[in-house]
Amino acid sequence: MVTQQLECPVCFIRFDTGRRPGRSIACPSCDHGFDVPGDEVPAAEEAPAAEEEAVEEEAPDEETTADEETPEEDEAEDETPQGDPSPAPSGEPPVPPEPAAPSALELLGELSTAYRIERVQSVIDGPRSRAQLAGLLLLAVAVLGLFAATATAIKWSGYDSPWDGPATASLYGSVIDVNGTALENVRVAGGGQQVFSDGEGRYFLHNLTSGELKVTFFSPGFRTHSIWIDLRPAATNLLNAQLEPGDGRDVTNQRSNVVRPWPPSAAQAPVLAVMALLALMGAGAALLERHFRLALFGAVAGILSWGFLLGSLLSLAALLLLLGDRELFET
Repeated sequence: MVTQQLECPVCFIRFDTGRRPGRSIACPSCDHGFDVPGDEVPAAEEAPAAEEEAVEEEAPDEETTADEETPEEDEAEDETPQGDPSPAPSGEPPVPPEPAAPSALELLGELSTAYRIERVQSVIDGPRSRAQLAGLLLLAVAVLGLFAATATAIKWSGYDSPWDGPATASLYGSVIDVNGTALENVRVAGGGQQVFSDGEGRYFLHNLTSGELKVTFFSPGFRTHSIWIDLRPAATNLLNAQLEPGDGRDVTNQRSNVVRPWPPSAAQAPVLAVMALLALMGAGAALLERHFRLALFGAVAGILSWGFLLGSLLSLAALLLLLGDRELFET
């Protein structure tokens, strides 16, 4: 086949072609169509040539199709989904997905099924696992804890602190000199009262108001001695004094800045009640043999619920039973 070089009249690109003169051809660059210059070939020669050109045209089309399909296949092979894990080996079983954590309402609804009479009765009648036995113990702990919280609230609801209002107190002691000899007829004044020491140097002051009190000791020939003290309510307080010879006045501060006591039981009752309710939730989880962490937390809370000390001991036993039956729990 004779080839010749042609020039596109539009983009002026030169290219080779085997088309015969007079046949139409398209520019491979701009797709402009024009006729091959030269004389046309006779019809007798044109038929074989046309068949040859048809074969040549089909061959490049097939190659082009193959070239177009090949990159797509390569791209399909190269494109791998990012983030997808590699397929697990055929011999290993698929890993089951982790169950979603239930909501608070769903959890409470599930735990409420553990306290049905027929279910509790079936656990009591047996057979039962160690975890279910721990659930029964925590159920008793919850009851004891609620009773303890109620008793504590009742006890301290009528509690009258001596610090709530004025209370009376007493004061006594001895008066001596620097040699340790008891001084008689020493005037002792405090809280609007005054008394004199007896032959053994002893004195007594009664019906004093509790709180801060200034006590003054006066005797001729000795320095006047004053002492500030904290007078405890509903009690008898001791105060000894030593007088020095001479004139003048001495003041001593023996106040200890006593802070008004706060009864801890004011918050103890609600704390015990909360711990008892947590033990009740742990009992439900243990009876159902589900939610191991909740059952364990309920056992620890049961220890803190006290329950007249018996509840704490039962909670400790329930904790040990739960740790021994860990594999029975579903979650």
